[in-house]
Amino acid sequence: MSESSAANSPEVPLDRLSILDVLENLALSTRINQINHTVRRKGGEIKGMALRQRDRVLRGREEDIDRLKRRFLTSLSRFEAKWEDAQVVSQREKLAFAFGLGNVFASGLLLGAHPEWFHVWYSVQMCYLMPIRVYSYRKRAYQYFLADLCYFVNILLLAWLWVFPGSRMLFLSTYCLAYGTLAWAVITWRNSLVLHSIEKTTSAIIHVLPPVVLHCIRFRLDDDYKFVRFRGAAELKSLSLWEGMFWASLWYAIWQTLYHIFITIRRKEKIKAGYLTSFEWLRRSYKDTKLGLFVNGLPEPFPVLAFTMIQFGYQMLTMIPCPIWYHSKYLSATFVFTIFMVASYNGATYYIDVFGKRFQKELGKLQSDNGNGEDKADVSGAPDEDVDAMDLTDDKENDIPPSTLMPTASAPGNIEKVAIKTGNAINKGQDHVEEKKDI
Repeated sequence: MSESSAANSPEVPLDRLSILDVLENLALSTRINQINHTVRRKGGEIKGMALRQRDRVLRGREEDIDRLKRRFLTSLSRFEAKWEDAQVVSQREKLAFAFGLGNVFASGLLLGAHPEWFHVWYSVQMCYLMPIRVYSYRKRAYQYFLADLCYFVNILLLAWLWVFPGSRMLFLSTYCLAYGTLAWAVITWRNSLVLHSIEKTTSAIIHVLPPVVLHCIRFRLDDDYKFVRFRGAAELKSLSLWEGMFWASLWYAIWQTLYHIFITIRRKEKIKAGYLTSFEWLRRSYKDTKLGLFVNGLPEPFPVLAFTMIQFGYQMLTMIPCPIWYHSKYLSATFVFTIFMVASYNGATYYIDVFGKRFQKELGKLQSDNGNGEDKADVSGAPDEDVDAMDLTDDKENDIPPSTLMPTASAPGNIEKVAIKTGNAINKGQDHVEEKKDI
């Protein structure tokens, strides 16, 4: 029997085993242990890799599903919110249109039949329109426009009507400011009477009604009633241009001083942060004109001083015809009527030129996206046919893309819905351009 066979046999005495047999058995055992360890380690790695891959796939699939669910629910919620809001806004603006038209009718009726009540009518409107204006402007970060001269003049008029009606000086100052800067702002800055918009209607009332109130007090009231109720107006038999300029300039200086203290200086950081004022708006809007380049090119603080002097010069220039309006009932009525017609024409321009063209453009884009040739032939008639469904809002947001309006333009009733959404996009960003020009 060989040594190797003797080593493998349990009956072989230990004294017959060689050292080589012992070492061979130890090496074999170590090798087997190493192989087992390697197999277990590799098996664990493969199992771990498989588990991680499974978790990764499942987690990614779940994330994709959750993402799709969230996107779908978000889109659905936005669509429902826009649609519901469009209907609410549409109803609100129908009421605003009726209010605006009724306002014009009631104003004409009172002015002709009961002129002694017209100043009350104006005051009541200020009591509920101004809180709405304050709320809406603060909501859109326009609150610093509330410090403009037009609001200051309206405050002066209300103060004279109800607190100091016997003040000849205050009446003279208010008359020159109302027939000056306030009225001419409708022509210069294209204020518009857009009846569906409470914001634009408010702006028109702020600029047009004060001259109408003063015209009514000057020419429509009996002398006896005027002497008792508005003694300051009754005592001013004639208007001196130099006296009017002096007192109006005094109140203008008071307003300008308060404006620079509380807005330009104390709100400097907020203005730098992006809040708009009349001065900042003018700097941006007219930056490419010669006057804008000149003012913006001045070192600080001279742009503000230049703006103040330009505004003061504009105020003085618009006050020059005031003695003419004060001495002639017919010329005064013609001037006030002209201001109202300009505001009405600007509103008509807004409806026809701005809204009509953009409405057709939005419908064209929508039909182009849908590729529906049959609907394309009806685009020219769409504005006239569906004008009743227009939803015009006053939000200041980005335009709504045509693809988000409605799924298709060929489905029944979708043109009306597109009109609502298109109108929503048309007014956005317009209010600031057309209504904040209240310098």
